[in-house]
Amino acid sequence: MKRNREITVEEFSGGKEGLPLGACGLLASFGEFRLMPLLKAAMCLQYRGRTGAGVTLKGIYKDNDFYVFHIMYRNQYKVRELEEVIEDWGVHILDSQNMVQKKFYYEYDLPVIKRYYVTPPTKEEMMYRERIADDYKYILKHVTLFNKTFMDDARIFSSSKENGTFLTAFELQDTIKLYDLEQYEDWFYEGCLIHLRWPTSKGRGLWWGPQPISLGEISGIHNGHLSSDKSNATALEQLGIDLHVGTDSEAIFLQTDYLLRQGFSIEEIEWIMCRKFPQELEEMDEEKRERYLELIKDPYLNRMKMSGPATAIVLVDDYCIGMTDRDHLRSFSIGYNDKVAFLGSEQRAILSAAYFMEVSLDKVYDPDAGKIVAFEVKDKKLKKLDYNWRWNND
Repeated sequence: MKRNREITVEEFSGGKEGLPLGACGLLASFGEFRLMPLLKAAMCLQYRGRTGAGVTLKGIYKDNDFYVFHIMYRNQYKVRELEEVIEDWGVHILDSQNMVQKKFYYEYDLPVIKRYYVTPPTKEEMMYRERIADDYKYILKHVTLFNKTFMDDARIFSSSKENGTFLTAFELQDTIKLYDLEQYEDWFYEGCLIHLRWPTSKGRGLWWGPQPISLGEISGIHNGHLSSDKSNATALEQLGIDLHVGTDSEAIFLQTDYLLRQGFSIEEIEWIMCRKFPQELEEMDEEKRERYLELIKDPYLNRMKMSGPATAIVLVDDYCIGMTDRDHLRSFSIGYNDKVAFLGSEQRAILSAAYFMEVSLDKVYDPDAGKIVAFEVKDKKLKKLDYNWRWNND
């Protein structure tokens, strides 16, 4: 009889590198929907890969004046030391709690996962410490610095005033179980990003890699691998925007945030991210062609592109951007009506979500290669954004 043997984490994850075969499963919803039917629909994508699953819930911490950090620690004896590092920012930790019940630490191999309610320093103190008057920028700067400095010890994987991100190195059903996501079914939420499978890029280990990758009010999920990853990272570095996880996916999410906040239209973002083929360029009218060439010749924007097989769904504040590569090497589907939108890596996940929620969709389709689709959601009210829309930050 063959003897049982102990299986290493790397072997369990699919190989010596800890990278399982398959492709990432993506499903997102915005507007009026129910959480558990959406999670149930996402289960049909689990076959794509065994390890790594995460969920971002938009709006669950809405209507408060503090930030909510979700932090995982590799070493329980480092917790207090790193809490003191956070307090040294001048913030005040109002409360902290364990996010995972103690019994699960006997059942799973887990890092220590805690939630913190944090108030930023006063404006005067932020100016004194960093010459930053905006608390959002102040918090993001320190969260990024923390994640870069202590990447071998801990990671702040959720740092929003509104949203909460929940990650594990296991399957989606384990993520639901460990965080008891059912408790949020009747909470307020107006958006959800779900990602299944460990990402292609190795990152810093099994627990440091799962998506959604979240920083402040930015959260994103991605399927594929970008051949332009070094170019994207260089553009962000030149603009002083730091990667704190270091994957190709994160670069796309931060890049989308930058382009939106700079006031580029949806069409202009599409041009920057997904370059035109020569024939497409010839078919553009002269005014648009001149604007397109102006954008892609910019030394920073020229490096921002989504080359290679990829689909991404990015949430920035109240805006959701869905995009696919110009060669359509990764599938991307959308279904929506006037109250809810579903975006995913397979149509069957979207149709399953609509079926479980007993929702009729006005349109279900696969966007053309290289096309960007955008929605706005505020207080659960959904609006599809046209190509000319641009963010007014005033």
